[in-house]
Amino acid sequence: MRVEEKNYKKHFAWVIYRLQNLLAACLMDFCIFHHKCKINMNHNEPEEFENELERLKRENEIKKLKLMLEYGMKVPVESLNKDIPPQVESQFLDNVMEFEKAFHHSERIMIYDFIGKPDYRKSESIPDSEITVELDRIMQLLNENQISLDTLCEVDDRVLYHFITEELFLTETDNMKIKGMISHFTYEEFHPNHEYDIRNNCNWFIESFLNKESDFYTTYLTKEAEGNSWFGNFRKAFSSFERESFEITNIQFDELSSKVEFNITFSGIIDGSNQIESFSGPGKIELLFRWDYWCVQAITLPSNKK
Repeated sequence: MRVEEKNYKKHFAWVIYRLQNLLAACLMDFCIFHHKCKINMNHNEPEEFENELERLKRENEIKKLKLMLEYGMKVPVESLNKDIPPQVESQFLDNVMEFEKAFHHSERIMIYDFIGKPDYRKSESIPDSEITVELDRIMQLLNENQISLDTLCEVDDRVLYHFITEELFLTETDNMKIKGMISHFTYEEFHPNHEYDIRNNCNWFIESFLNKESDFYTTYLTKEAEGNSWFGNFRKAFSSFERESFEITNIQFDELSSKVEFNITFSGIIDGSNQIESFSGPGKIELLFRWDYWCVQAITLPSNKK
């Protein structure tokens, strides 16, 4: 995957997350607005209220057109929920406009500059008894400046502090601050925990592979594995599966590949009959590291119990 594509996907996910936050804020505003409307309806004629709604609808169409012409944002009519109150849609479009203006006029600056160039101590100069306090202080500074840092796995306080001050501070971000918007970073984006990712991907793959309600399991496969008919044929042979247990017993990996050993017990109802076949014993999963992601290349399941 090209670097540009990876950056685009990260930015796209970043924008979607923020739009979700904005929508939640809009819904809260609408609840307040709706409550006020109930009160005002006692004093205003229904006709005046309907006229106000029509005015808002026309304004919303103008806002959509402006977003499309100025920023290239597409707002397909067929995708919109006709039940969305125009007040909510209006506030949402205003927030999107605010975001687009800030984003298109912002510059990229280092996070250290973004949070005001705070004083901090070098990791190696901080004794063990004080490192947690210093980490909490730096994390609080980040949060106050709309920067959120999370970890998927447990990370030592000193390691995390060193990462923030020596790496995250030097990372660039858009120089814009909009109420309700938070830039999210994850430690593992910079320092992947491969064993954690491999374990999770194997668990998710087995769960989805034995779920006949969808074909989502294919998203975990390499391109070569997607072309392997075994996966589809095995699932087609059964109308449903029931998994009793799945436990990973060993994980080995290098920079490009991984081999996972596991024990599993599950059963399946043969398609077109009531006959049940049971599977129990050790198995193996082979994975390849593709596009910064551990993908399943092959799987060996235990033989069915006669």
